[in-house]
Amino acid sequence: MFQLRYRYVFIFLLGGYSFLNTLLIETFDYYHVGADKWVIFLLFLAVTAAIWEGNRLWDNWISGQEIKPFWVRILYNFAGSLVITALAALVIGIPTAYYALSKNWQDWILPMKLLLMFCFRINLFLNTIHVIFLYMQQLESSHQQLETYKRISSQAQLQSLRNQVNPHFLFNNLSVLTALIGQDTNASIEFVKQFSNVYRYILKSDESELTHLRDEIGFIHSYLYLLKTRFDSGLSIDINISEGCLSAYILPVSLQMLVENAVKHNIVSKSKPLHIEILCLDNDSITVRNNLQKKKVSEDQSTHVGLTNIARRYDFLGHQGISVEKDEHSFSVTIPLIHLKPDPQSS
Repeated sequence: MFQLRYRYVFIFLLGGYSFLNTLLIETFDYYHVGADKWVIFLLFLAVTAAIWEGNRLWDNWISGQEIKPFWVRILYNFAGSLVITALAALVIGIPTAYYALSKNWQDWILPMKLLLMFCFRINLFLNTIHVIFLYMQQLESSHQQLETYKRISSQAQLQSLRNQVNPHFLFNNLSVLTALIGQDTNASIEFVKQFSNVYRYILKSDESELTHLRDEIGFIHSYLYLLKTRFDSGLSIDINISEGCLSAYILPVSLQMLVENAVKHNIVSKSKPLHIEILCLDNDSITVRNNLQKKKVSEDQSTHVGLTNIARRYDFLGHQGISVEKDEHSFSVTIPLIHLKPDPQSS
């Protein structure tokens, strides 16, 4: 607070207001200090400036010491300001009294008492405002730290989500690629191309918390190509996305996670094909739905962790979480789309 750019304007206003207030309550009619009013006005301005600047220098020094906790810094500030205020009153008041009142120090007692009372009131007012200012600064800093922690947590959860893609997915697709190489060279080349597209997107998605749905759908097409190559007629996919949806944003890799969940927890075979639908018709949300034919062998809990991570990350971004619907025939997960203005610097 003491570092304000236009502090001298505030010093003049505070000193002038204090002098005007003294006139209005007729202080000089009750206490005859014996000095001209213009001298008292200048004295008020001088001690107000000295108290303000003294507190500013003291606060600069305190800030450099990084004193914690907060209330200890406040005590240091206030204790130092009391000394500064007393010195300002004595250093400015005594010479003024000597030249403007009398050379007899006994004539200064009442004026000096009044001056000290005025100075300590000014100091109390300034320090009260300063404490409020420091508290608001600390509150803002706490909010920023909280947002930073949320972002770090969100990124860590996203990384955890990506890590679920890597081990099993890599092993399964390398197995498919090994089989393709001996059977169809052209198919194996295309498979490697789509495989590299998938991993390029996963690595690139680490750069931002959100991605265009258009980019995510492009990634999903490559990912589904790998799944179709692996499962052949045991898997069918239907993507129905309106043009208005494609300009929205979504969490990176989130659709892949939902598709992977469907494949991981359901039977996928020629005799019992798994049908997955990716739908976005209302421009506000996107749904991944599959027919329900759960595997009898229990799976690990990574799916539930993944869905929880997606829900939490949406909460961090200030949007409603995911919606899960299940009946005896189907299972669907709906996640909201986020509509933002594109960053002009990214274009």
